[in-house]
Amino acid sequence: MPRACEKIIDVLIEGGVEYVFGMPGGGTIPIWDSMYGKEDKIKGVLCRHEQVAACMADAYGRLTGRPAVLMGQGPFIASNGAFGILESYTYGSPMVILTDTSEGVAQHGNYQSGVGEYGSFDIVNIMRGMSKFTTYAVTPEEAVHGVQLGLKHAIAGRPGPAAVVMRSSAISGEFRPDRNPRIFPTAGYLQTANYAPMADEIKKVSQAIIEAKHPVILAGSGVHGSRAYDELKELAELLGIPVVTSYRGKSAFPEVHPLGLGMIGMYGQKVANDFVVQADLILIAGCRLSPSDTKNENPNFINPTRQKIIQIDIDPRNASWIFPAESNLIGDLKIVLQQLIASIKRITGGELTETQQRITAVEKAKQAASAFSVPEMLSDASPILPQRIVAEIQKATDETAYITLDAGVNRLWMAHFYKSQRAGSVYCPGGVAGMGWAPAAALAVKLLHPDKPVLSVSGDGGFAMVTHVLSTGLQYKIPVVFLVMNNSCLGWIHEGQRDKPICSEFIDTDFAAIARAYGANGVRIDKPGELAPALKKAFKSNIPTVIDVITSTTETNYKMINI
Repeated sequence: MPRACEKIIDVLIEGGVEYVFGMPGGGTIPIWDSMYGKEDKIKGVLCRHEQVAACMADAYGRLTGRPAVLMGQGPFIASNGAFGILESYTYGSPMVILTDTSEGVAQHGNYQSGVGEYGSFDIVNIMRGMSKFTTYAVTPEEAVHGVQLGLKHAIAGRPGPAAVVMRSSAISGEFRPDRNPRIFPTAGYLQTANYAPMADEIKKVSQAIIEAKHPVILAGSGVHGSRAYDELKELAELLGIPVVTSYRGKSAFPEVHPLGLGMIGMYGQKVANDFVVQADLILIAGCRLSPSDTKNENPNFINPTRQKIIQIDIDPRNASWIFPAESNLIGDLKIVLQQLIASIKRITGGELTETQQRITAVEKAKQAASAFSVPEMLSDASPILPQRIVAEIQKATDETAYITLDAGVNRLWMAHFYKSQRAGSVYCPGGVAGMGWAPAAALAVKLLHPDKPVLSVSGDGGFAMVTHVLSTGLQYKIPVVFLVMNNSCLGWIHEGQRDKPICSEFIDTDFAAIARAYGANGVRIDKPGELAPALKKAFKSNIPTVIDVITSTTETNYKMINI
């Protein structure tokens, strides 16, 4: 008879899982061992820390809509891995977590035990607090079936992390097909229907959009999740509707497009915010409206008493959550947008006279506002101004590039000033928004797109947390470019402390030298004209590269704030 650990790998392969990220340990070791000889069907990636493994699984889920597996020993998945699990949970990306209780003798003096008995921690409830689904398996059959359910729940409805916590004996025990729960083919558990609104609801909303004088589409991370880029573009161009994005929705619609106004909210483009204020109808496409998106729910910005709000979301709980909507369309965003496009075409018969006028008006407004442009982007100052760093990144990247952003003030400069050139090209941590996400996420992006330039942009605080991504990148031949905005401080905190800094300053750290010590490329830049050429060269390398940019602390993020 096969062991449960062997059947678990078979289930993952049946379920289309491509990657397992993590570190072998505890009761999960037999599952890792069972991958041996099957690397052509499922690949293990040994990370140097569970945080990076979890962030790689999160990023993989975001880009593909399919779950990768985060796997490792219970106490470390529940603690170190919590970083990426929480991001997955709050962002809405699919992930399957396989871990153990490391119980030893569960009811006696314990070591690493997570069964929840006296003296041990309760890993099941820890996972339930940050996952959309958690099951606890105590028999080999429950372990195998639990993995099938984990795959199902990770993608059903609004995606998210699904955890399977197993006793060690369940993992390594003999699997008996004649015992309950009976195991059936995994494919049957993955038949999750994409539901959509009724036809009369679609017709009502279509009519409202057509009749609106100043409609605006607010695109959120749901566009990334459903990969509804083409549908969003078609709807916008059909009626000439300007598109703004939330922070997490950045690059849901390319900002180089004539109708692309960029990000809204406290750190958004002023012209984007102005269009939202003036809108008589706001179509919210896959956005939950965080405080930064709504300017802390400022009634002078978005206000349902003077604006018609229509919200599309896959989760009915998210619709009319922040503001009451006149109409809520519950369903997969890609399908709902297809329905709206078809309905609008039927109603109008293809006669849309105002479309080009609207497009022209948006283009003129962007030009008048000098969107994505400030004089500091041309500064030759050294240390380099963050605005100039963004300008050089813009110069060195084209529509083929993927960019991951990190937490901290560095992401504000990028989110505000970088102009996305292709839909689905910029990704950011927006769930719990922790430091160190971007370098890890970039590894997963590059695994998926080995022939595309992939750039991680972080501060020195975030990159210092995960410099070991260089080791993983070298081992698995993942030539990501890591740009570090190095100002030797926690920028956002340091700036807020004004002239009284405390616990926000670092020693000067040469991350380029650290990269070279790992065996990667490392370049230190202190002159702005050197940055774009260094980036272009790094994108052609076959090993990871760190570009350590000496960054000025003279600039304030308050320049970007639109209250």
